[in-house]
Amino acid sequence: MGKNKKLLYVIIIAVAVIIPVMMEHNIIFKQSKYIYLLLCLIGIYTIVTSGLDIVFGYTGQISFGHAGFFCIGAYGTVLLTHPDWGLGKYLGITIPPIISIVIVSLLAALVGALLAIPASKLVFHFLALLTIAFNQLVLLVVSNFAGLTNGYIGITRVPSINILGFSFNTIKSKYTYYFLVLFFVVLFLIIKENIVHSRVGRSFIAIRENVTAANGCGVNTSKYKIISFAISAFYVGFAGALYAHMVGFISPDTFVQNTSVIFITMLLFGGSGNLFGPVLGAVVITVIQEGLQSLSDYRMLIYGIFILVIILFQPHGISGMGESLSRAAKRRGGNANA
Repeated sequence: MGKNKKLLYVIIIAVAVIIPVMMEHNIIFKQSKYIYLLLCLIGIYTIVTSGLDIVFGYTGQISFGHAGFFCIGAYGTVLLTHPDWGLGKYLGITIPPIISIVIVSLLAALVGALLAIPASKLVFHFLALLTIAFNQLVLLVVSNFAGLTNGYIGITRVPSINILGFSFNTIKSKYTYYFLVLFFVVLFLIIKENIVHSRVGRSFIAIRENVTAANGCGVNTSKYKIISFAISAFYVGFAGALYAHMVGFISPDTFVQNTSVIFITMLLFGGSGNLFGPVLGAVVITVIQEGLQSLSDYRMLIYGIFILVIILFQPHGISGMGESLSRAAKRRGGNANA
């Protein structure tokens, strides 16, 4: 990792830590609980898009079904921790949220690996259809097993995360959950950075660039596609669990197909195949999404236009545009010195 990149990491983390301090002193946003929740949501979506980027940006596999993994994480942790549903309802026991989050993330990874077994044999558009079908299947399960999930009514009073007696509760405290999410965002970005620079990551990139050539070089493409899906699903399942404990309420409406499209939009907008593209996409699209609340009937149309514009004019996203400008500046500097 270069010194400039390390410095950029430090600056971004410092800004993320300073923001709530400034809010506490009414320098910006004046201690708005809504802003804290929005920042938490951006962090959660950053984990989602970072996981999606492992499949799409680094391995070259399209997925329109990641809302399904998000749903598994959210409903899974609720059914393990809620006293009135799942284990609490049928066995009278519950699992601490921080443990349940890890369990459901591993479950999401297992489901991702199983989905990747047939998916690894499919080409781009057939893979997209398979992931859409997966998303719909998960949605049907949580919608129709009302005795387990309360169906379309949803589940309220989701327990807050408690670690060593300290409660991360978005109702009682405005910023503790923000720092918890920030910790996991940094952790998952570091893990991702190490994965993509490892042998596994190089195999992902080889598959993305040319599957036939990767096979010829001895890369087990099916194996690494499965690994890619499993890691990606773990990320998104973890994010889904964090989301459930943040909002305190879940229902099938949160995990519809449109949610998967929004995840893809975030990744394409920010730029795939790098560390900061998913972060930028999560920030920008989440803010835009909140701003479009009054235009809810037209949001998917607007996201569709975003995707078309990005694909046609800036296929590498915002981060790719920055890299292009940087290379152009270096070329101009080199020509000036020649």
